[in-house]
Amino acid sequence: MKLNSPVALSVLATALSVCVAPPAWAALDIGEKAPDFTVPAALAGKQYSYSLAESLAKGPVVLYFFPAAFSVGCSAEAHEFAEAIDKYE
Repeated sequence: MKLNSPVALSVLATALSVCVAPPAWAALDIGEKAPDFTVPAALAGKQYSYSLAESLAKGPVVLYFFPAAFSVGCSAEAHEFAEAIDKYE
């Protein structure tokens, strides 16, 4: 594969972004406070802005992560999580 081919450049760009990106996937220790954040979110097909600080003001928060929003597998996981929300309240 030539280094200047689109595939090689894409692989190189992906590898470099992983190397220099902050560890967004770093785990918190049990009981450790999560850093405050505001992110785009979706609920029942409607998009909105989610703020951890605003949610914590209302009570305890359960955070979970999935790597690919709006993909088939992750959308199914999020839907199942939403259906089981009573187990977390």
